[in-house]
This record gives sequence, structure tokens and C-alpha cells, in this order.
Amino acid sequence: MRFNPFTSHRLLTNAIISLFLSAVFLSAYLGELKTYADIQWLDIMGEGGIVLMTLVWISVLLISRPPSKVTTYLVIGVGLFMFSATLDLLDEWLMHPAHQWLSWIESLPAPLGMLLTSVGLYYWHQEQYVLNRQLRRREVHLREHDKVCSVTGLYKAQYLDSVINEQLISTQPFWLGAIDIRDFSHFNNEFGFSEGDRLLREISELLLMNCRLSDVVCRYAGDCFMVLMPATTEQQAKELMAQIKGALKYCAFKVEASKKARFQHVTTALIQGNVRNNTRTLTSQLHSQLQQKKYQQKVAQRAYLC
Repeated sequence: MRFNPFTSHRLLTNAIISLFLSAVFLSAYLGELKTYADIQWLDIMGEGGIVLMTLVWISVLLISRPPSKVTTYLVIGVGLFMFSATLDLLDEWLMHPAHQWLSWIESLPAPLGMLLTSVGLYYWHQEQYVLNRQLRRREVHLREHDKVCSVTGLYKAQYLDSVINEQLISTQPFWLGAIDIRDFSHFNNEFGFSEGDRLLREISELLLMNCRLSDVVCRYAGDCFMVLMPATTEQQAKELMAQIKGALKYCAFKVEASKKARFQHVTTALIQGNVRNNTRTLTSQLHSQLQQKKYQQKVAQRAYLC
């Protein structure tokens, strides 16, 4: 993604321009032009290359990164180094009086800039670690588009069925959980399918964030999601489903039209897989359990309203 430095990073861009102009003004105001014989052209080429490269790095950062703490640390850090390098370059043309404060102005910004750049690189590492974890959750099969839902980026039901078959053959213990978004059809009717798709994408991201790397998350039907939890005990499965339900319960989805937060109600069900089941039986039993819970919730709601 590309960003316009003069709109997305207006303050940072102005800060870098100010640093560069300050170095030029300070050097020109205090310095006297050297004679041609005193100019070291080899030094000018080396130091000029450093200044040019720092400006290129800053431009790349401003164009390629969104506004963030990482961008600020990196740009200001490299900008301070560029300030010192510019003063050092202009010294090759201009002779300055031997003032200690001028030497400090030329020397101190560089190490401070390196410190800020190092902090920015640390936060960049943290940022990339989080992004990589999210990408790893989608696994290598994400490359096979026929197995992935185009709206949510999660696996389709067919892929989950194949994984369930593998689990049943391996005889390893596993649990299968279902999450149903209640009254999702009413949401679509009220706000449109575009907002409905956006809600499904946000729900998918929450599911991925709350599941483990070994879990397989899929969109099994329009408003129904399933999570396969391999090598999982009953207690672990219940805790994971409770965590998912809690995360979705407090998810404040803001509809573009009204700008008001909409909270979603979900119904969950859980079933253990074993060798006595086949894939169709297992998913049918889970779906029946889910429908029974939804019916019980509607009855309870009607009794409460009465």
C-alpha cells in the first residue's frame, strides 16, 4: 500500500524538511566558503551519498508505511542522523568557527537518531511478529482458493470435512465446536449485505485471534462457524468456546450508516469426535445440538418478555 507523505504523514514530512533546511541554514549562516584547493571531493562524494541514502530511506518509509508509532520512531531517528550527516557534508564546503556548541549540534543528533531508529526497529519486530502469527493461522492451504471462503478468508465446509475424516482415521481425541450468529438474517435485511459481509470478516478475525495455531476454523454455513480442536481435552474445549463466546459478546461492531455500535448474540455447541462417528453424523449431531439450544433460548426470551 502506498501513502501520500503530504497527507498521511504531514507532521513527519514537515519535521524532516525543517531538519534539512535547519542544517543548511545553520551551516550557511555560521560558515565561510572554502577555497577550491581546500575542498576534498572524495569526502563530499562519501558524505553526500550518506545524506542522499538517508533521504531515500525516509521517503520509502513515508510512502510505504501507515501512520503509527513504528513509523514515527523510524522517520525521526533517520531524520536526526540525516541532520548530522548534512552538517558534516556542508563542512566540506564551508569553514565554521571552533565553537563547542556547534560541534555538539553536529555530533549529538546522530547517536540520538540511531537510538530512536533502534527503538523503532524493535517495535517493528513486534509488529511483524503479530502479523506473522495471524498469517500462520491461515496455514499453507490458504493458497488453495477453492478451499477458502472469499468473504471471510476462513476455510469452507468441504475442507473442514476432510480434516475431520483425517482426525477420525488417526483416532486422536478432538472436539468440534459450532458458533452461530443469532438473527444475522435480520442484520442483513436492515443494513444490507455489504455490512453483513464486513461483520462476518470481523467475526472471523476474532475467531482467529482467540483460537490456537493447531485449531482449524471454518465458515460452515452463512452465519455458522465451526472450530476443530485436535488433541484437546473436554475442559480445554469448553474453556476455548467460552473464551470465543465472550470475545464475540463484547465485540462492538459499528455500522457505517448509523455509526452506532451493534453487539452480536451467539449460540455455541460442542461435541467430541470419536471413531464411532463419521463426518456426516458428527456434524449433524452438532447442528442438531445447536438448533436445540437456539430453540431453548427463544423460548426463554419469550417467557422473559411475557
